[in-house]
Amino acid sequence: MMRTRLAIILTFCLIPVLLTMAQQQYPRNYFRSPVSFPVSLAGSFGEIRRNHFHSGIDIRTQGVQGKPVYAVADGYVSRVNVSSGGFGKALYVTHPNGYTSLYGHLRNYAGAIAVWVKAQQVKKESFSLDVEVPEGTLKVKKGDLIAYSGNSGASGGPHVHFEIRDARTQEIIDPLDFGFMKADGIPPKITWVKIFPFGENSTVNFSDKPVLIPVTGAGGSFRLRMDDTVKVSGNIIFGIETSDNAEGGLKTGVHAISLTVDGLKVFSQNIERFAFAETRYVNSLIDYPAFVQNKRKIQRSYVAPNNKLSVYSDVKNRGVLNFVDSKAHEIQYIVKDAFGNQATLVFYVRSHPPANPVGKPKPSSQQASQIFTYKTDNRFDRANLKFEVPAEAVYDDYPFDYSLTSSVQGSYSGVHHLQNQYTPLHTWCSLSIKPENLPKNLEPKAVIVAVTPGNKFVSKGGTWENGWITTKIRDFGNYTVTVDTEPPIIRAINVFPKKNVKKQSSILVKVSDNLSGIKTYRGTLNGKWILMDYDEKNRLLTYAFDEMMKPGKNLFVLVVTDAVGNFSRYEAPLIR
Repeated sequence: MMRTRLAIILTFCLIPVLLTMAQQQYPRNYFRSPVSFPVSLAGSFGEIRRNHFHSGIDIRTQGVQGKPVYAVADGYVSRVNVSSGGFGKALYVTHPNGYTSLYGHLRNYAGAIAVWVKAQQVKKESFSLDVEVPEGTLKVKKGDLIAYSGNSGASGGPHVHFEIRDARTQEIIDPLDFGFMKADGIPPKITWVKIFPFGENSTVNFSDKPVLIPVTGAGGSFRLRMDDTVKVSGNIIFGIETSDNAEGGLKTGVHAISLTVDGLKVFSQNIERFAFAETRYVNSLIDYPAFVQNKRKIQRSYVAPNNKLSVYSDVKNRGVLNFVDSKAHEIQYIVKDAFGNQATLVFYVRSHPPANPVGKPKPSSQQASQIFTYKTDNRFDRANLKFEVPAEAVYDDYPFDYSLTSSVQGSYSGVHHLQNQYTPLHTWCSLSIKPENLPKNLEPKAVIVAVTPGNKFVSKGGTWENGWITTKIRDFGNYTVTVDTEPPIIRAINVFPKKNVKKQSSILVKVSDNLSGIKTYRGTLNGKWILMDYDEKNRLLTYAFDEMMKPGKNLFVLVVTDAVGNFSRYEAPLIR
């Protein structure tokens, strides 16, 4: 095929996008492994997850909890975070070489760290904790036992989440760059190509709809499964779905993707490190509608105007390529994993002058309400709705679509349809709805809810003021107002009134709420606060017996309150 040197690619001005940092050299013999067995991954750095990049590596723990976790180098514990979600029980250790290591989803802490953490929880009378630890308070040596592996927080199974961060910038770096895992020789895999028309009079195969094409190949060499040459015209964006193949067939993330057209590089990305504040920009990197619809992770070789990821370089015209001649053009993707293994995909497109696209909808007399822009604040008001979208909450300018439909059973307003679920929001936006026919006594119980398929409600909270209820949302969708009048449910698992608990070591209680969600809980023994571990995903509260459980009679009381003030109380005299 003839390689025409980019008569096709726009005017090809180089537009300044955020440039990735050059590949850096990291110390490979300074840190030891956080575990005593060979590192096997359940998740890799930079993997695409819902609303974020995976910020570390997930180390398998053979399907069990309680594996020893060690300090990877000398340093001091600089932060402790305990929560029912997120990383669960997490520990941060700052090292003298300028890096910080993070260990997440722990079951419990070890030694002096465990004693210090519990003392802080007792002092604050709170299971949840997020505290900076003064330097020198909890010193550790390389190889010290600091914790035990677990499944706490938003974890899908037992493992250790491990990170390395730049202590100065707090950027997160791929731990594999520090030599935490033996290199493999397995190249990445490329499974799909997607070609998007971009703007007016742009087509793929004479249609204004994107085309998804399966890819075949092995051993690092890939091609399109179809034999026909793809026809393109006008402004075009390319994207691919790719993954690295780890042990056991696990699909993990790749490090680098580059795109060339007729031998000229037009796009590169390298997810070697990124700032935590950047992570939600993943929603702009991917084909967001495809991810929402079927979890397909198409990575677009395109940088939207408000995409501030620092992983890009060599980007021509934000990745928008213009095809207007009548020639064939070679498209090449090169994908690399953390160990430098490479996969290559080569295919051809044939360009043609603009033609009438198939599939373009007929002009509608019902135009979108207004244009939302990423550069400025946007405000949309109706009689019973106020919606404020701040600057940089969206990734590009687009027409905002709104409609109102009748109320559904259990609601106190119509259903407000804001844009659609296939358009991402980057930052929090203010949503206010004025309810209809809401009894005054129920005003404190009102919440804004997202209406999901089947007219199910998901609470988004809210505060009541002057006839309006206001909350913050971070997703477009369908919203209405309802009330939560039901208190949380408390179900004791292993205790009951007057039970003799001498032969057990803990109290287990299941807690749940029907709508607004559990806001607080407080357990006491004989009138004094006790530390109860909260596993949110399993709705489980656990009190491990300590000095608070006395011989003889003890009165256990648990009070659980939801977000609108409904509460339940459980009481059980226990004998030990």
